[in-house]
Formats: sequence, structure tokens, C-alpha cells
Amino acid sequence: MSAFRFRLDPVLEHRERTERERAGEHARMVADQLAAERARDELVDRRDRLRQDLAERHNQLDADRLRATYTHLDYLDRAIRACDERVAACAAETARSQARLIEAARDRKVLETLKDRRREAFELEAALAQQRELDDLNARLFERAHPFEGHSP
Repeated sequence: MSAFRFRLDPVLEHRERTERERAGEHARMVADQLAAERARDELVDRRDRLRQDLAERHNQLDADRLRATYTHLDYLDRAIRACDERVAACAAETARSQARLIEAARDRKVLETLKDRRREAFELEAALAQQRELDDLNARLFERAHPFEGHSP
């Protein structure tokens, strides 16, 4: 009997390639989201340090310095809100890319399961065919060794 050949192997290879591409895309989305979160966290840290410094030295600063510091704090607050929006957008895109990756993995898994079942059926059929051949060979050998046994005149 010939070797097992799955006719849908090209489709399976395409689905594996699609899954790899989507995994790469998802990894990029996660990296973008992490970068946006780091940028936001850095701004929050800068703002918190500046607020702490302002609280500790408030009575030592002149009016111009206070005004500039409060203006800079307002700027940092706006930048943090913009970063929050960026993080939310990145998180949404990451979720979409994860859903596409899960769909691609499911599509691949369906074909792999089909391939496994067809391979099992092929191997079972091959084993049955081999058993039939062995049974036939044994029956012929038995007939040759015992030509008249079992036959009544």
C-alpha cells in the first residue's frame, strides 16, 4: 500500500503560514501597547515627582516659578490623558489581533484534526489489508501442508 498523503496539505500549510503571520502581528500589537503604557507611566512618574517637589518647596518658589510649574503640570496632565487614549486604542487593537490569531489557530487545528483522523483511517485500512494478506497466505500454507484435512469425501 502506498504512503499516506493528505490532499489538503497545501491548505494546511497556508493556514499555518496565516497563523504565524497573525502571531507576529499580535506580538507587534502587544509591543506597541507596552510601549504606550511605558510612555504613560513615565509621564505619570514625572508629574508625581514634580507635584512632590512643588509640595515640599512651594513656599520657597517665586510667583513666576510657581506659575511655570503649574503650567507644566497642566501640560503633563493633558499628555497623560492623550497617553491614556493611546493605551486604550492599543489595547483594543491588541484584542482584535488576538481574536484574529485565535481564529487562525482554530482554522489550522480543524485541518490538523481532519488530517489526523484521515491518517488513522488510512493506517487502519493498511493494517486490515495487511491482515487479510497474512490470513490468505496462512490459509494457502495450511492447505499445502494439509491438503486433505477438513475435506470429507
